[in-house]
Amino acid sequence: MNQKRLLASFLLTLMLAFLAGCANVQTQVIGDTNLKSYKRAHVEALAKDEFQIYGALVVELADMGMQVVATPFKDPEDTDLLVKYTYASGWDMSRYLQSFQIQMIEAKTGRVVAVQSFASRGIWLGVRDGRLKAAFNEMRAKNGYPPSRQFP
Repeated sequence: MNQKRLLASFLLTLMLAFLAGCANVQTQVIGDTNLKSYKRAHVEALAKDEFQIYGALVVELADMGMQVVATPFKDPEDTDLLVKYTYASGWDMSRYLQSFQIQMIEAKTGRVVAVQSFASRGIWLGVRDGRLKAAFNEMRAKNGYPPSRQFP
């Protein structure tokens, strides 16, 4: 009986280690500023956004207390943030969001204040929502916000 438990425990540990190594979520806050000091944000939409990251970013930033504006800033203020994102898709039984990167840039100076990235091969954490939730939650935690309410 103990051998079965030991084997089951070993297999579970091996599986968890494998799954944990499959996804890489990273948030870098640059300098001593966090996102709470920004009041308005403009998200640069991509022409092709098959995973609708733009909409998820708008909802997330608004939930973090920022006013999200549709047009680029003509005369940016110190509290304005420009948000840019890129992504790559993959194929594993179906199309999925393989990786993405979000850059938060101080609109007035052009200084990058935060970078969020996610990368995973295969459909770990789902096709889209689980990946965005993991990334947004890490970004929110590093900037003093509660977890995302956007994803169940």
